[in-house]
Amino acid sequence: MFRINFNFVVYRYEAILAIAALILAGSFVVSARDSEYAFASQGYYPYTIALTFDDGPHKIYTDKILDILAGERVPATFFLVGSRIVENPSLVRKISDLGFEIDAHTYSHRNMSKLSDGEIADELLLTRNLIKSFSGQESAYFRPPGGQYNERVLSIAGNLKFSMVLWTVFTKDHEEENPGIIVKKVLAQANNGGVVLLHSGRLPTIEALPEIIRELRSRGYRFVTISELEHSDDSANTPWLKNALTLAAKKGING
Repeated sequence: MFRINFNFVVYRYEAILAIAALILAGSFVVSARDSEYAFASQGYYPYTIALTFDDGPHKIYTDKILDILAGERVPATFFLVGSRIVENPSLVRKISDLGFEIDAHTYSHRNMSKLSDGEIADELLLTRNLIKSFSGQESAYFRPPGGQYNERVLSIAGNLKFSMVLWTVFTKDHEEENPGIIVKKVLAQANNGGVVLLHSGRLPTIEALPEIIRELRSRGYRFVTISELEHSDDSANTPWLKNALTLAAKKGING
């Protein structure tokens, strides 16, 4: 196993020279889109975004996602289901060994707002303990299945030192069969400090992933994990967690 170094080299002065070259070549008007492509082509990524994958680990598709992310040197966050961790423990170790972040998506993928207080706590703690056992990671975040939660869920999770994470980019890839549409939805909704919701168990998502990465990079996006996003400069400028909660609540279900 190997660990990926996700550091990016920033050549701001080269980006400026690239834009200047466009002007000298006759492109006297440089649009915002042109400048983003120039920045990205020089390794300067002015925006951040987090790719997140729910419902794994999947015995067939998680490996394929890992291959793409590792090959492209893209960090990501996996929200894993506890019962599937039990079925595929080696994949949990692989996700962690490759340097990806792992967080909780409950144990049984039930609607948390309909569970008792004890069941809510069990769903979170069982999953956190399994993640710790098989990866060594301490999960600080959780995502409720379907984005379904209430104040009781938030209170219990908070007492257990969990922060809830939803999303700002909702592709409906859990039901979409056309990879191109998944890509278009990501690009249409992408925002600085955004959180993209994708799923681990579907082929169209895997087919869309390389183009999602390529197109976001070309627009000046740097990929980060959820914990990196929370502690980045963009968290001060973009209330990413609040936005994720609000937008996900508006857009609905199926996380």
